[in-house]
Amino acid sequence: MPSNAGVNIRRKGFAHERELAVRLYREGFAVIRAPASGSRVVRLYYPDITAIYRGRILAIEVKSMSYLRDVYIEERKIRRMNDFASRSGGKPYLAVKVIGTGEWRVIPLDVGERTPSGYYRYPKNLIESSKTIEELVNEVKSLQ
Repeated sequence: MPSNAGVNIRRKGFAHERELAVRLYREGFAVIRAPASGSRVVRLYYPDITAIYRGRILAIEVKSMSYLRDVYIEERKIRRMNDFASRSGGKPYLAVKVIGTGEWRVIPLDVGERTPSGYYRYPKNLIESSKTIEELVNEVKSLQ
């Protein structure tokens, strides 16, 4: 009998993406959650969430975890996020939720450290000291 563990993990990830999308929407952002992100679509890439507030565009890669730890993202995904942000005139971010805390942290994508194995590393101390989603929302709204 096949295991449903992978499906359940993806569902939980989708639930966290939806949670963040709804939160940004309630703050006045126009929000698009890309349900095909992370699928095997090779030619096109779009972030997990695109949030727009009065012309300011946030391209967001979402990660959730059960405890705070380093996050690794493939270099190819970073390049594609940066390409999307460049084409849209937006800024790429990594949003991290530690499940159980209720808190989201957001990190500009360009502060990751490239590893020899072709990933970008976002250390847990960087995540811990980064902006909350509320701080990012307030910053974007104050740029008017």
